[in-house]
Amino acid sequence: MSTLANKRMSLRRDELGLLVTDFNAMAERLEGLVDGQRQLIYDISHELRSPLTRLNVALDIGRERKGSDPTFDQMQQDLERMDQMIERLLTLARLDAATASIPFESLNLTNLVTHIVHSAEFELHERSDRITVNSQEVFFVHGNTELLQSAIENVIRNAIRYNNSKDPVQIVLERIDSSVTITVRDHGLGVPAEYLQRIFEPFYRVAEDRDRQTGGTGLGLAITERAIRLHGGEVNAENVDPHGLAVHILLPLLA
Repeated sequence: MSTLANKRMSLRRDELGLLVTDFNAMAERLEGLVDGQRQLIYDISHELRSPLTRLNVALDIGRERKGSDPTFDQMQQDLERMDQMIERLLTLARLDAATASIPFESLNLTNLVTHIVHSAEFELHERSDRITVNSQEVFFVHGNTELLQSAIENVIRNAIRYNNSKDPVQIVLERIDSSVTITVRDHGLGVPAEYLQRIFEPFYRVAEDRDRQTGGTGLGLAITERAIRLHGGEVNAENVDPHGLAVHILLPLLA
């Protein structure tokens, strides 16, 4: 090989080395920014807990001194919404930084879904014929009960919130190869096709005014997506004809 060819090859190696170095440095900076953002969200959410607790105490004192007042009721609703949002932000931050330290165990997914539905019916004053559950068999998965309950509950409560009053929310569990799919289908207005995947992003709302009226924070489905991903599964949504939204949660079955 000629001296010129050797120089060209050496130059290419040097250029490639510089490119790899720049790429690694950029990746480290991006990782640092993402980690910093997660830590910031966690720290802010944690620090908000103390003043929120003091506001609740002040509200109780105000009620004792002034008696019943519609203003106090509105303040109570706003404080509860803030508390829910902070709790979900903390959950989101924990899920983003989650490691193998989260305890997993064998759990009965069919029973878990049934329990969530019964709780939702009781708390939301829904009749038993407003939600139907159909499971082909009893399914077991390897997971964390608290995280899976939160993930599935977010989807079911969303479906109840936006469902048409004439038709029940339908929940179906079925086997697909070595996985189980939980499909939660409502009969609401659905979601514009271009926004279907964005509904799993933090704080994203398809209809902000509607979510404000129903108490939505734009965090529930983001928590669902991260929790399911931690379990080796995936979640997606699709519009259903003639109207409605179906959310599919796919989880690996316990071997």
